[in-house]
Amino acid sequence: MKAETFDYLLEWTSELHTTIADRMDEAITADTDQRSRWLLEYVAGHERDIARKVDQFRAQASEAESKTWLYEHIGEDLPPRTKWELTFTDKDFNEINEQLFKLHDQLIEVYSSMTGRAAIPAAAELMRNMLALEEGETRRLAEQCGRLQDL
Repeated sequence: MKAETFDYLLEWTSELHTTIADRMDEAITADTDQRSRWLLEYVAGHERDIARKVDQFRAQASEAESKTWLYEHIGEDLPPRTKWELTFTDKDFNEINEQLFKLHDQLIEVYSSMTGRAAIPAAAELMRNMLALEEGETRRLAEQCGRLQDL
């Protein structure tokens, strides 16, 4: 990721969640086993919900927060837009879970890192709020995926 604004980071995050949801929807085929189908359907809806929440953070952010520049390269192992070739097709329940939580863990890492790097207090608060959102939603996903795994 190149140096951009905090607004860019939020936009990127929203697009990543939307991309995950789209790939989950695309992975559902006639051959998908029922448990994986439930997981893919649930996660797709959940990811779209997270994207909407991130968009709300973007809309509520002041210009000072959103226009603050990022000067660090962050999350270089996260998939940049041009390489969002995420796929969940032909993966079993456990493989889907593994890839999903790897992505969420990386997002949490990004926001943990950015919380301490914000140049102004308002931007730091925005990053803390995003970190709390990502951690909370990841916990919620983990709980639901655990329930599906028990089926």
